[in-house]
Amino acid sequence: MSSKRTPQLVTVRPWDDGRAWSLQSEILCPPDKSVTHRSVMLAAMARGESEIVYPLMGADCRSTMAVFRALGVTIEGDTGGSAGATVRVSSPGWDGWRSPLTPLDYGNSGTTARLLTGLFAATPGLFVSCFGDASLSTRPMGRVVTPLRAMGAKILGRDDGRLLPMAVYGQPLKAANHTVDKATAQVKSALILAGLNCEGQTQVTLPGGSRDHTERMLAALGAPIAVTKQGPNETVTVTGPFRPAARRHLVPGDPSSAAFFAVLAVLSSGTLVIKGVLDNDTRTGFVTLLEQMGAKFERRRLVDRPGYLEPVMDLVVHGARELKAIETDPAAAPTFIDEVPILAVAAMFASGKSRLRGLGELRVKESDRLSKVVELLTVAGARVWTEGDDLLIEGPTEQVQPFVFDPAEDHRLAMAASILAKFAHAPCRIADPQCVAVSFPDFFEVLASLG
Repeated sequence: MSSKRTPQLVTVRPWDDGRAWSLQSEILCPPDKSVTHRSVMLAAMARGESEIVYPLMGADCRSTMAVFRALGVTIEGDTGGSAGATVRVSSPGWDGWRSPLTPLDYGNSGTTARLLTGLFAATPGLFVSCFGDASLSTRPMGRVVTPLRAMGAKILGRDDGRLLPMAVYGQPLKAANHTVDKATAQVKSALILAGLNCEGQTQVTLPGGSRDHTERMLAALGAPIAVTKQGPNETVTVTGPFRPAARRHLVPGDPSSAAFFAVLAVLSSGTLVIKGVLDNDTRTGFVTLLEQMGAKFERRRLVDRPGYLEPVMDLVVHGARELKAIETDPAAAPTFIDEVPILAVAAMFASGKSRLRGLGELRVKESDRLSKVVELLTVAGARVWTEGDDLLIEGPTEQVQPFVFDPAEDHRLAMAASILAKFAHAPCRIADPQCVAVSFPDFFEVLASLG
């Protein structure tokens, strides 16, 4: 007999004076999930001892670490996620990984599933079987599997490899030229990582705007990688084989996590300093959009920080009492796709009709995130709807209604709902608050510390 899920509920209480609340504070931005994933992968590929300083110890990154432990990589140290935390990685190197005796659990991590499929497919002699949770098992894997098979990869899986679970038989792959029709960093990165173990050049051409952590980090490590742009497209070329060296990795703060508190500050008066944020324009599209709405930011670039493979800044956010509606370019969507839930919250308070365009990718995230954003804003009293893959919000919302919301175990929806609840006129209740641990384990503690 099946039982209906009874989620845990957290009550978020609003500020007594709502938007008039004055913010004068600073917070440390939590570590970036995408960079943590890649730092773990690069350290596992390198032979010898590496360190990862201030890694995100959320559920997704723990999934990646657990996978490499199963392959014979030792990962240990301070896993508390504090500012000085250090994880030590001792690896036999890419060529020394052993086939795990049991299936690998990818949890809810799409980054783990897609990037490691490329890496494992290009590892001759390695055999892995893998699975994910119920949500990850519905997310498309064919977009990675199909181009890898064109390089000679041997991958079996549900729905002909389009869905997890799957099995990967590592093979010597052939370098190839790929054309991808979407600006997707996970597909691009999977093919780049596979190309690192191929003889010759592997090329990936796709629409510009996708996250570029893999290219930047590999270039900083000395990999023969180049990025060229022509019109709306970019081409990444990597020449293999290449092995990274063991080293010290410093993980910068996560812009996606910073976005929630940036919007909190924008909707308040005063100033918030968010310390140690990754300064990568493929990740900070939300800053551009909030500036277009009327918010004011300062980027204070941090220099002389050895160990970082990308630029880092302190992001200073100034409150904006009046916001105006915006319409976005669909080509820019990859630069703010993960921040759509909290940008939609900001748009509720903007004068006019905002239109966030080209958000189809949100339908295959941890949830159907686009539909759930509409649900959240609706229960809070906003005028919101979709037209195709566009999200439309008519503002300003006169009064945020108290609400009960189930984010369907989606961390970004839970955090967006919590920020919105601070501006309601009565307490709100949000289900499954523990899901924020995927990317921001101490989110509620930081939120409680402000005001």
